[in-house]
Amino acid sequence: MKRIIIIIYALALIATGNINAQTARDRSVVETVVLQAVMALQSGDVDSAKSQLEYIDRKYPGNDAVNYYLGICNSLKGNLGEAEKRMQAAAKADSSNVWYKDWLASIYLEEGKSEEGAAIYLDLLEKYPSKYTNAYTMTLLGNENLRNFKDSLALENFNKALLLSSDYTPAMLGKGEVYRMRGNIPAFLSTVNEIVRNPGLNPVAKSDYMNQILKHIDYNFYKMWGTQLDSLVATCARVHPTDSSSIMLAGNWFYGTDRKELGRKYFDRLLDVFPQSLSAHYIRLQMIMGDGATAREIIDECETIIRIGGENNPEVLPAMAAIGDTYHRVGQQKNAYKAYERVLRADPGYLPVLNNYAYYLSLEKKKLKKAAAMSRITVEKEPDNATYLDTYGWILHLQGLDQKAKPYFKHAMLYGGRDSAVILSHYAEVLDALGEHDLAKSFRMLAEKKPKEE
Repeated sequence: MKRIIIIIYALALIATGNINAQTARDRSVVETVVLQAVMALQSGDVDSAKSQLEYIDRKYPGNDAVNYYLGICNSLKGNLGEAEKRMQAAAKADSSNVWYKDWLASIYLEEGKSEEGAAIYLDLLEKYPSKYTNAYTMTLLGNENLRNFKDSLALENFNKALLLSSDYTPAMLGKGEVYRMRGNIPAFLSTVNEIVRNPGLNPVAKSDYMNQILKHIDYNFYKMWGTQLDSLVATCARVHPTDSSSIMLAGNWFYGTDRKELGRKYFDRLLDVFPQSLSAHYIRLQMIMGDGATAREIIDECETIIRIGGENNPEVLPAMAAIGDTYHRVGQQKNAYKAYERVLRADPGYLPVLNNYAYYLSLEKKKLKKAAAMSRITVEKEPDNATYLDTYGWILHLQGLDQKAKPYFKHAMLYGGRDSAVILSHYAEVLDALGEHDLAKSFRMLAEKKPKEE
């Protein structure tokens, strides 16, 4: 919200007679209370100012100055809906007052009502060009023209904004969008390059913007413009060598476009710059798992994550769970179950571990009552998760409760179960147990057509 010297404006408002016509006595009362409230606002006592203004509003409703300052109070308190209502009332009572409109526009923008806010600013720009000709309003005008597909006018507005403020990011983004809409990719990428190369701009915002661009490209675009995209990503990381979002952008881009060695170098830099970052260690964990690391290497990295984050930190639960999964993968079931128990001591409701622990017990046909209790929690919490439904249904089958198991498999079929060979096979066994052999055969045939799962 813009800052204004409200005490000076209050005196000017009263001096010029902008407080609504009332009897001299009533007007004097309103003037006094408004001035007291504004002095309270100036000293930072918003609650006192708001209380005084609400009192005088009840006694003399409809006063534009009272509504204006109540709008400011509510805006400062975060009550944007009430702030909008009050500022609208003030602007309606005195449509010539620029202050009222200016504040109303800023409230609209804070609420996310960009069209309403822009409309007011553009009206003020037209009426008071010397006061409102700045990079901000020029960009608003550009965005409005862009919204109405007037790209030439929009480009003119954005260029004017950049003449007034050469590194005004919203204008640069708008200019780039004009070029993108026109299909002028070289000009678009050149504008993006200006943004990326500017060291004064927020690196997180830059990385977010680049991620949005990269997320929407297809193979043909990459084939034609991949070299320029590589340069933009690398430049962003070079301009901000210690910013995690910029390094992550480069690591993800190069690793994801099959330049894994280069991607690893950026991720290694991330770990060098932020050795205590859980995110950096989780990325390393993903990479070594993908590279076929040994169980010991995976477990050691998971323990590092737990040590950095702390045993009771919810963010380390995936690392704890991964230890159990790794032990299971190499056939060390006892250690796997110890690891899962460790997770459940930290968070008894951690669904991935409840599911895996229950399923692995079911594979060994051990402690089925405990497995069923854990699995039941998962389907209660996520009743449309096909994996959880399969686990619970399978445990019920192993307990001889096929009639009870069937609805869980039927539900799983609606939520992705048909894509899993394991779930289809399990369902076929349940149907066979119920004597529905023809239906079981059809699901078994479906399962055979699916690729084997890890």
